[in-house]
Amino acid sequence: MTNEKRAFERKQLRLELNYRHADGGNFLFERSTNISDGGIFIETAHPLPTGATLVIRFTPPGGDEIEVDGRVAWVNLVRTGDENPNPGMGIRWVDLTPEQREIIGSIVKTVAILG
Repeated sequence: MTNEKRAFERKQLRLELNYRHADGGNFLFERSTNISDGGIFIETAHPLPTGATLVIRFTPPGGDEIEVDGRVAWVNLVRTGDENPNPGMGIRWVDLTPEQREIIGSIVKTVAILG
């Protein structure tokens, strides 16, 4: 039995992306490890705090660049002295337009089919 309480099923997707605080600043380069209709996981040793809003830019395989807003839903910190294979932050999409929602849904379906 699992304690998973996810509203959306995650699909594994290694994807290069850029993100920055929604308030401004420089874009930072990182990678995702998975994506869903509800959000994305950004692998990073320097996650933003829970609740922080950010702008994320990425180019899905075979697609055009997309820019979306997100909010840090949870953080998996790097722990010294303890092996943590997946440090980063779980991002929940915020205020997606219908077009953005369709594009992300298409990415998730494509990844599911290609497995």
